Amino acid sequence: MPEVFMPKMGDAMEEGTLLKWLVSEGDEVSEGDPIAEIETDKASMEIEAEDSGTFAQIIAQEGDDIPVGGAIAFIQGEGEEVPERQESGGEAEAEEGGDESGGEAATATAEQDEEQEGDEEEAGAAEAGGQADGRADGHFRASPIVKRLAAENELDLSKVEGSGPQGRIVERDVRAAMERGDGQADGQAGEAEAPAAAEEPQQAPQVGLQPARLPEPVEGPDTELVEPTRMQRVIGERMTEAKQHIPHFYATVEVRMNETMALRKQLNEQLEAEDLKLSVNDFVMKACAVALRSYPNLNAIQTTQGFELHDKVDMAMAVALDAGLITPVIRDIASKGLAAISRESKDLAARARDGKLQPDEYQGGTITVSNMGMFGIESFTAIVNPPQAAIIAVSSIARHPAYDENDEVVPASMMKLTLSADHRIANGRDGALYMAEVKRVLENPVLLMV
Repeated sequence: MPEVFMPKMGDAMEEGTLLKWLVSEGDEVSEGDPIAEIETDKASMEIEAEDSGTFAQIIAQEGDDIPVGGAIAFIQGEGEEVPERQESGGEAEAEEGGDESGGEAATATAEQDEEQEGDEEEAGAAEAGGQADGRADGHFRASPIVKRLAAENELDLSKVEGSGPQGRIVERDVRAAMERGDGQADGQAGEAEAPAAAEEPQQAPQVGLQPARLPEPVEGPDTELVEPTRMQRVIGERMTEAKQHIPHFYATVEVRMNETMALRKQLNEQLEAEDLKLSVNDFVMKACAVALRSYPNLNAIQTTQGFELHDKVDMAMAVALDAGLITPVIRDIASKGLAAISRESKDLAARARDGKLQPDEYQGGTITVSNMGMFGIESFTAIVNPPQAAIIAVSSIARHPAYDENDEVVPASMMKLTLSADHRIANGRDGALYMAEVKRVLENPVLLMV
């Protein structure tokens, strides 16, 4: 297939942003050559050519938001013709509501959009509270994220002109309308629903849950306006939703790490010849995985049909990026030794920062560990990463006076671990017993070897 399409890099991905072209029209490319950088809600990454030939036509421009499956370029093979596409501003494009990504790109995804449209509009209508109800002369297309953004800013999507394929309303259209100050909801949807609201006053919206109205930027000489990346926006939306809708509970233990630190030093001396150094986090992740054997409710995910308990621990580890956060996954971590965990975690973290992870490497985790100990943080709590049931926050190790078995004061290396868990899946007793088991394993690290 000579056309290059926006790839689907995850189940929840609906569109991606074309950040940068790495080749120019007329360049010769081979299969596997990197040709562009894209940004999804999870990461920035390169996409590669799936065919060899001449990079003949750029369809999408840098900065464009392209729906999954939309054509972004054309690679011309031997004997192939470059297809003709409508130019921006042409009559056909004006009629169809297309943009510079081209009419044929829209046609390529029209059937997919039609199939998804019903579900998207129903979800969007609920999120927009009736303002963005899927009607623009009887019809419009927009993703749930775009509809939520419109609802939060009191925009009526029926008044916003879409610049995406087949007239699809994309995020830049909503933000442009916000900047212009047009497309504001006129309250007609609310008036139409007034009789029903009067009959059932208990269905009135909860004012306390409405997002705060944000101020306009000052734009003074000592200020800088930074637009969030796609990853930052999506992380913000998902974490806000998780914090609002997941009934969190928390459990903290303080672990004496003397034995673990001594074992780490001994093992690192043995591994020095292999140029491998075990981190504290390697021990913590292994301990958290081993302790889950007795508490499967915390190694679970929420599904459409109930809570799914997992035997294997696929542990996600939080990796901070300049543009946000990503959680690569170590599969079946409980069955792996500390050296294997260390190698895999270092490789995943390095490739995460370079934007080289594949979707299957950062999706599908069953529990998450977030470590901020390297920053000297004494204690913190983390937000559950849905659909998972739990996340463990790892703090720094600090030297404190403690009592030994003879009630004598001795120096101790202490570390706090805090569990955040979904109370719908696990209860407080489960969380308390689980964290007590993690503490026991780390204070007796020989248990990591069995």
